[in-house]
Amino acid sequence: MPLADIRTEIVAQALYSGWISPFGVPQRISADRCSQFTSHVFHSLARTIGIRLTHTAAYHPQANGAIERWHRTLKAAIMCHTSVHWVSALTVVLLGLRTVFKENLQCSLAEMVYGETLCLPSLFSSNSNHRLQTMVS
Repeated sequence: MPLADIRTEIVAQALYSGWISPFGVPQRISADRCSQFTSHVFHSLARTIGIRLTHTAAYHPQANGAIERWHRTLKAAIMCHTSVHWVSALTVVLLGLRTVFKENLQCSLAEMVYGETLCLPSLFSSNSNHRLQTMVS
């Protein structure tokens, strides 16, 4: 979820509305050591709702390697949609990334979250993003 403001309160609200409300409380969150995630507010939220909060080692970005690789893939996929503003392309790009089968996991990310594969519209089968955007507009 794109955030224009990354103050702790905004990030905590985004966690609540963007993840906890639709999916429930995660058992654990692993975060880097940015002030948003090390603050008293964020720790209090995690403790109050029962999230085990862990932090990566300082000055060791490899500890967060999986998410860094995923962000690189996300950025590359968004850049393929040069004709639209990146925020507009984000929903379609995320749908694609969530539904792709991951060999190392033997499932898609959506299957890990929902427990089943997502039903995709046939509009995604060929170069039809423009048709989809036209229909939605």
